[in-house]
Amino acid sequence: MKSLLYRLGIGLGGLTVFWALGMLSAREYGKSAAIMATALPGLAGLCLLLRARPGWLSATTLGVIAVFFLDAATKGFLRDYFGLRPNHLLVLQAVFNTNPSEAGEFFRHNWRDVAEAGAAFAILMTAAGLLEHRLSRAEALHPLPPLRRRSKLAIVTFFTGFLALHLNPTMAKENPLLYWPIRYLDYKGQVAHADRLQRELDRNMAARAEWQVRYRGPERKTVVWIIGESLNRNNMSIYGYARNTTPMLGSLRDELMVFRDVVSSEPATMASLMKMLTPASLDDPDAWTRQPDLVMLAREAGYRTYWISNQVPNDGWLGLVANRADERVFINKGYGRGENNFDGNLLPDVEAALAGDAPRKLIVVHLLGAHPTYDMRYPDEFARFDNTDDDVMADLEAQGRSLWVRRPRNDYDNAMAYNDYVVSSLIRKTMAATAKSDAALLFSSDHAQEVGHTRNHTGQSVSDASGYEIPMLVWRRNAPGAEARAALEARPYQTDRLEHTMLGLLDIDTPYYNAAHDLLSDAFTPAPRRINGAPYVPAAAPPAPVSAEAG
Repeated sequence: MKSLLYRLGIGLGGLTVFWALGMLSAREYGKSAAIMATALPGLAGLCLLLRARPGWLSATTLGVIAVFFLDAATKGFLRDYFGLRPNHLLVLQAVFNTNPSEAGEFFRHNWRDVAEAGAAFAILMTAAGLLEHRLSRAEALHPLPPLRRRSKLAIVTFFTGFLALHLNPTMAKENPLLYWPIRYLDYKGQVAHADRLQRELDRNMAARAEWQVRYRGPERKTVVWIIGESLNRNNMSIYGYARNTTPMLGSLRDELMVFRDVVSSEPATMASLMKMLTPASLDDPDAWTRQPDLVMLAREAGYRTYWISNQVPNDGWLGLVANRADERVFINKGYGRGENNFDGNLLPDVEAALAGDAPRKLIVVHLLGAHPTYDMRYPDEFARFDNTDDDVMADLEAQGRSLWVRRPRNDYDNAMAYNDYVVSSLIRKTMAATAKSDAALLFSSDHAQEVGHTRNHTGQSVSDASGYEIPMLVWRRNAPGAEARAALEARPYQTDRLEHTMLGLLDIDTPYYNAAHDLLSDAFTPAPRRINGAPYVPAAAPPAPVSAEAG
């Protein structure tokens, strides 16, 4: 049994080196080490249990180690290339949509990274081979005694544990032999799903002649729509929150309409975005399959459309909407929302879009915002509320909120402060770039988060109003006066009607536009709102938004 533990030490030692070199994240290292800790003694132990030749023991050991080391080297290369834990769908999409010429260019450009990963694998594999050779020679000089019953039981336990790990889908996906096959099947499934969705849309979509799109605005117009992620307005000082989480938006208060009674239609991203971007609503959730979405209508009206995102590309039906844009930029090459690619990295791409020479532009900017895990959403310099002992913490303690809720509240507020920087920067850039043309910007979130507001919980919440209460801000070149603005800001609204407000900002007339659902229209009519199937009633009259100085 000791010989198996020595061999396991060789394998785990190599994985530790890959981790120390930055080729594996701590999470990847932990999962790989857990699988190796059962796979190597379990599989190599079978050779001892079955009294196989010594060469089989060495071959099995080195085979298992080689699979894990090759997996680590591959992940290390992809991490260097993407800068993050790689999104396997992006990798596979690139592999299956390339040609020999592009492949040659890829390796010519990245040969150093390939060579580094290859060298790490070769050196560590050589070291493992030499250590295994020494161990095998020592065992040849001193033959191993027959396995005792306790050792046999341990080997069976390791092997059973290795098989049992695969009952957990997450761990099964981390098995190096299954990693890419499982992801290939996932990739093929998503491609097939997207194809089915597109065929369904093509089959059911109203004919273009029925859209009757007419643009009624000025010759030059730019509309920016910033879609936030997981933002609760109750954590924003511009809405009266005790912590000064939105100083930069507060400094723009006199330029903005800050709507204080807006709720999302759903507490989760995909369901909410479907009702924001398309005709789908709580009353008619399938309307998106029959009627054109916002991007389709904008293009029909002569807008050049941009989709600039820090989220996952080709994500189900949302990928279909994004792919309709004339220009698409996805800066997050990592594993979706599970990576800390900061929203500020979108700013150069938005600037480039604003500088484009198209007379009419719709620029959709999709942020990661404050999506869990909160502490991955901001750089260190925005960790403003770490270890803060203030009224917010005192209030949470008085309500009996646990440490595991109070600490994420600080992280969440840090993410809010960074979001404040990103959104205010986008607003200022839009103002500057469109000084000589008509322009508008709308910022809203897909949904909110419960972070100790009503119970001892952090994350999405279907049942709590805190999972739906979102911010919405609008900037317009020709803003209404203070009295009219105050009346607009008090209007109650739910975002399953938001495409009507966007069509109004875009100056687009179509039978699919209903001014009664346009929050900025004189014809707006408040409608009943529902969350989780029940009527939504605000707990109290929402306070009037305040500036940074007042907050």
